[in-house]
Amino acid sequence: MADELTDDELHNLISAARASREPDLPATSGTAAMSYDFGRPQQVHKDQARRMESIHEEFARLLAATLSSNMRQVVDVDLAFCDQLVYHEFIGALPNSGIAYSFVLSPTGGQAILSVANELVMSIIDRAFGGQGQSFAGGDDRSLTQIEMNIVNKLAGRIFADLEATWEPVARVEITEVALETNPEFMQIAAPGDGCFIVAFEANTRSATGLVHLCYPLGSLEPLSARLVPPPGTRMKEATPDQIDRQRKALGKMKIPVHLQVAHGALSLNEVAQLQEGDVVKLDTQKDEPAVLFVGGRAKYLARPGLQGRKRAAKIIDEIDADSEDLYG
Repeated sequence: MADELTDDELHNLISAARASREPDLPATSGTAAMSYDFGRPQQVHKDQARRMESIHEEFARLLAATLSSNMRQVVDVDLAFCDQLVYHEFIGALPNSGIAYSFVLSPTGGQAILSVANELVMSIIDRAFGGQGQSFAGGDDRSLTQIEMNIVNKLAGRIFADLEATWEPVARVEITEVALETNPEFMQIAAPGDGCFIVAFEANTRSATGLVHLCYPLGSLEPLSARLVPPPGTRMKEATPDQIDRQRKALGKMKIPVHLQVAHGALSLNEVAQLQEGDVVKLDTQKDEPAVLFVGGRAKYLARPGLQGRKRAAKIIDEIDADSEDLYG
């Protein structure tokens, strides 16, 4: 259930953290606009993607300072990776535990998501209550108490102020309409097939490691697209080996949903309406035909279903060519 913060609560949280960050936005004269279609996933221009990466490297620095101050211990935050995903793939990859906020980038009106992994949330809460910042590894997936929610919301206000400051070199934005959601599956800020630009950060405390994600639907970035073109003569930095290694490690921790399609068929609406307990539905799949393993919503492997211990499992028997994926949709 989404808990939308009141205007007064949001104003107090962000204004308190915003402090003196009010420099005038530099004009964008001399910046050439670049034409491209934001409505097509995987089509963000590489220069714009690099600019987004450069912008959010500053956010990583601000986030590290905010978390370190809040937890009263050194917290390292690294930009783990930037990538483009379809919205339903991003939402499906987020664990049900943890917290996520939807928000609006005013005045563009574009929505976005900030999500924080459960391990990091629990470490922050434990530290706030005088602990060492333990993350309760093993799964403290319980609902947060009201006091704990207040702690997290107060910190979120400071993080959103950091995000506003991050965007200042590009455009003056104000974060509004913040809504907290403890189950990301209920967040519908974009259509399932819409493309999104994902920025992931790895935060390391003394006792916990957790990912922080920002999800920008490409439609939300469209009003800022011209400003995301690097100024003429700007030379973008190449990723260092350490950055590449951190990206690989962070990507390795990101969970991708998988499901096994054992059989398929089709029924008319009249047939569906007449189904009763005990009816047998004849499917189109042959008894010896392999199952299809979907990864992130895309058909990737042929497999044989079975058991491993007390769990259901699937043995990979072949890979599906990229050109053939649509045949299994």
